[in-house]
Amino acid sequence: MTDNDDSFEQASQSAQGGGLFSDLWAFMAENAKWWLIPIVVVLGLLGVLLVLGATGAAPFIYTLF
Repeated sequence: MTDNDDSFEQASQSAQGGGLFSDLWAFMAENAKWWLIPIVVVLGLLGVLLVLGATGAAPFIYTLF
């Protein structure tokens, strides 16, 4: 193995497993993509609405519309 292979392996083992949302937040902060925040929020709310629509809370959601 070369030194590059070792450094890559060490970096992968010492990675901070922040998750999807922390990675997305870091991407937006680093690249100044603040216009993505409303899109992410709307997609998140739509996902919550879809999940709740498949549960017992569906009759209460349908009365809102």
